[in-house]
Amino acid sequence: MVLVEWHDARFYQGTYSEEDSIKHNMCLFKSLGYMISKDRITTRIAAEQNDNGEYRDITLIPTGSIVSVKRLLID
Repeated sequence: MVLVEWHDARFYQGTYSEEDSIKHNMCLFKSLGYMISKDRITTRIAAEQNDNGEYRDITLIPTGSIVSVKRLLID
């Protein structure tokens, strides 16, 4: 089980000056899940894992957007 902090794209509708545009930032997300795999492009985590080792509700995170990955201990 891991906690992944990562930046995701964000869309701001409207017209802005360069000065105002620089004030906009990406979203910082925290996602919990079972680590499936991580390579230089994609990190895959899942919300659930069954007793056959199959995963459900998979999130794909751009690896370059990751701020941190913390492993969590579960009993």
